[in-house]
Amino acid sequence: MKNLHFNEYFKNFLFDLNNFISIYENNFHVFNYTKLNKLQGDEIIITMANKIVTIKGVDLKVIKMTKQELLIKGEVLKVEFTYE
Repeated sequence: MKNLHFNEYFKNFLFDLNNFISIYENNFHVFNYTKLNKLQGDEIIITMANKIVTIKGVDLKVIKMTKQELLIKGEVLKVEFTYE
């Protein structure tokens, strides 16, 4: 198996056609999520395929939600990925 540097691995995850995450300024866009597990002002937890994405920050709010997409606004401080 080919070893990937963290930056390349993260880039491949972000640009996966099945799951897409964009982070810019105070916005966090998620495409093709499975479930919104937790929604609080300082933490949002989302399930995406075989991954759980934890977003930690300040004054986090979901400002747009469809069956496939989430748009989160607020100061994102940390993003964690956990694989099931």
